[in-house]
Amino acid sequence: MSTEADLRDGDGTTDAPAPWWVTAGVAVAVAAGVAARFVPRGALWLDEALSANIAELGPSGAADALRRDGHPPLYYWILDVWSSVVGDSPWALRSLSGLFGVATLPLIWLAGRRMVLRQDPTATLRARRTATAALVVAALLPFAVRYSSETRMYALVMLLVVVGYLLVDAQLRRPRWWTVVGIAVTGSALLWSHYWSMWLLGAVGIGALALAWSAHRSGDHTRRNGALGVAGALVLAGVSFLPWLPTLLFQGANTGTPWGDPVRPATFAVLGLIYLAGGAVAEPQLVAYLFAGLLVLGVVGTTNAAGRVELGLRVRPNAQPESLVVVLTMALAWLAAFASRSAFAARYLAVLVPLVVLVAALGLTAIRDDRWRRLVAVVLLAGFAVGIVAEVDRGRTQAADIADAVVAAAAGAPEPPLLVVCPDQNGPSIERALRARGATAAVEIVTYPALGDPRFVDWVDYADRNAAADPVAIAGRALELAGGRTVLYAYTGNYRTLEGQCEAVLQALATVRGAPSVLVPPSERNEDEPAIELLRFEPR
Repeated sequence: MSTEADLRDGDGTTDAPAPWWVTAGVAVAVAAGVAARFVPRGALWLDEALSANIAELGPSGAADALRRDGHPPLYYWILDVWSSVVGDSPWALRSLSGLFGVATLPLIWLAGRRMVLRQDPTATLRARRTATAALVVAALLPFAVRYSSETRMYALVMLLVVVGYLLVDAQLRRPRWWTVVGIAVTGSALLWSHYWSMWLLGAVGIGALALAWSAHRSGDHTRRNGALGVAGALVLAGVSFLPWLPTLLFQGANTGTPWGDPVRPATFAVLGLIYLAGGAVAEPQLVAYLFAGLLVLGVVGTTNAAGRVELGLRVRPNAQPESLVVVLTMALAWLAAFASRSAFAARYLAVLVPLVVLVAALGLTAIRDDRWRRLVAVVLLAGFAVGIVAEVDRGRTQAADIADAVVAAAAGAPEPPLLVVCPDQNGPSIERALRARGATAAVEIVTYPALGDPRFVDWVDYADRNAAADPVAIAGRALELAGGRTVLYAYTGNYRTLEGQCEAVLQALATVRGAPSVLVPPSERNEDEPAIELLRFEPR
């Protein structure tokens, strides 16, 4: 049974335990978030298919393939081991990220609790509320649900960030050698998982040095030693990454992000906030503004005894250290993107999502009136729920439809037809969908412009190679390869760096083979991959 001391917040006020229906609602929300991470999503889209294809090459093969792709290898090595145990179906591959996402939830609860108690050890009620809020927001945040159901490294990154947060907190409370080792290992794992981790670790390192200097001036040797331990651990993490540095430099000089343009700093924040809440869906976009308000409250907000919201830099507890790390990380990332002319994708924000969740959770508990706090939470989570439903129902790729039509066409052909995929970015998802149907032997697959292996995309000098391609000549080579067989053409028009080329291939094929029949029309539901159309050219 709770005592009055257990229910007393840092300002001396008391409160009753949460009603049973609130506790039940929290349990249902968390259970729904966990279940949503494992709902089947259909065929793998481009990025997922590339992850699976690269992982199955084994450690050395994956490292070599990633030189032409653009990521560090840790996630791919883990995925290789995972798929060898559970299989390589889309659900099995995605379940690894689901487990990472579920493992993050109890840790984010603990992080929310520690964030409050670090500043006010007497604020036990506020700490429990913040921990619970962080748990529920992390469970239902559409961004977290999406990337906990995708065969990519972002759920792993979020898990590692929470682990690192807890280790840094422990080191600053009581410096120990084992927390330094833990921070170094976690920081190294982050660097070997995603490159945006460099900006996060850089921001944390700057903050640790600033804290060490401040603690030294104030004579707080324990805090100074703890902060220096954090900085030293991050240096060790950076040293561990040096063997991969030549590959990183090669990728930076030769692969880049040919699929997009650099963006302004405000775009980082606005697009990031929208995609955290659920992306291009009206209801989540509306609650994104409410979410932004909670972030402000988490940094500078509180509610006084009269129930009025007050803002101020000296509000305690606050999430100012976490917010400063977020802002500094984004500043470093934008400067690097601007200097290298790199594009931005909202999924890169995975390195910051746990910190953002903690800030929002503290902002929610800054509303001390139970009725208003619960109303805000219900509205926020209702918007998130709509975003999750939209995410589950969203079409990621037409690869499954294309594969079904190819299988049907191959069944009625005297010889295995030639499937020409344009551009090569459509190849991995279609090949994986055909493989899932056991049909890769029933059709020969080549991709434009190299007419090569459909499992991979070579991103080295991608835009330059595409600009130099001759679509008419390549279409002629494809027809020579087909001989007297049926040609199936899966294409997407006006792909970036290939504008007009897939259309030119289509025209060249039609000039020789005549007008095609449409097997699969383009879909308007795709969000991750552009629409794909499948055409059939009969032999002449």
